[in-house]
Amino acid sequence: MISRRQFLFAIAAAGTAATMGCTPLFSTQKYWLVSACSNKNNEHFVAAFDLQGQIISKIKLPARGHDAIAIPEKPGHALIFARRPGTFVLEVDFIQGKITQQIEAQSHSHFYGHGIISPKHNVLLTSENDFATGHGKIVVRDTENYQVLEQFDSGGIGPHQLALMPNNNTIVIANGGIKTHPAQPRKKLNINTMSSNLAYLELASGNIIDSYTLDNHKLSIRHLAVSKTGNVIAGLQYQGAKNDLVPLAISHHGENALQYLSADEDIWRRMNQYTASVCIDDNRDLIAISCPRADMITYWSLTRGEYLTNEKFTDGAGLTQIDKIYATSGKGRLIASKTANSDAQKRLELGFSDLKWDNHLTSIRV
Repeated sequence: MISRRQFLFAIAAAGTAATMGCTPLFSTQKYWLVSACSNKNNEHFVAAFDLQGQIISKIKLPARGHDAIAIPEKPGHALIFARRPGTFVLEVDFIQGKITQQIEAQSHSHFYGHGIISPKHNVLLTSENDFATGHGKIVVRDTENYQVLEQFDSGGIGPHQLALMPNNNTIVIANGGIKTHPAQPRKKLNINTMSSNLAYLELASGNIIDSYTLDNHKLSIRHLAVSKTGNVIAGLQYQGAKNDLVPLAISHHGENALQYLSADEDIWRRMNQYTASVCIDDNRDLIAISCPRADMITYWSLTRGEYLTNEKFTDGAGLTQIDKIYATSGKGRLIASKTANSDAQKRLELGFSDLKWDNHLTSIRV
């Protein structure tokens, strides 16, 4: 294990941008898509599949998974994270069809379903809950053996998704603001006092250098993506009254406050107070935000922050971008975004009748 000083020096010295949000990790013509999934018997798996509808391999999980991320230095490999309040992260080799390493959460801690790898630093960063104190933390592990190197305060409660900023020295964290405990796995314990924020953490010091809250404390910042220029886009979930009309997406690009994306009231109402995945296509100036409870995917202008259009996709949640944006659903469907190809006859649509895809989708190099 390296010393804290050595670790922080390595971070400070590195300057290469890493993967952010759902932006591709690589440039290649051969890739697989990866997602957590469940079958009709409520058994849980993670699967890799190609765009011809072929399942490459499917590995059973000890419990339901959430997000998956590629391991850049290991083609065909990914990390799959347990859904909150799970305590496992598994490294999976989809070429061999097996689990190669398992990470367990520390005592009094559980994962929030997300993490990122900084290839230049050779570290894995995960969002976790110290349920003994109720505080969120970011835990740093060596990617060789997954031993803990350091941990930092996340700057809030309930850190969910996180991403590296383009300078590769800062991470942005969606602190959802909701307190949880494994003794009551899915119960939200502090709705009346919850407070969400978007926080920026400097890796070299472990300090929160900026933090921004919303005017409505019952809006929870959950999932995010970062553009090549550092524009952070985040999707929200609302914990208030079901008939409240609230905006459900924000951006932040160095302003003094978080900015709501622009849409008519009808669009916010149709989104049904809930967003899942956020994905950015820089080349097309496009944001995609999935709304599974509304059975649609919404599309927005990245530079203008304005609503563009939507497409119906029943229980659609998982999003990733390679040559175009792809989406998966809890009904076992995979589609390519209609915004990428005006010829509907050539649009990719595949079905996996025995599987229900979970909330997130990623791509891995083969």
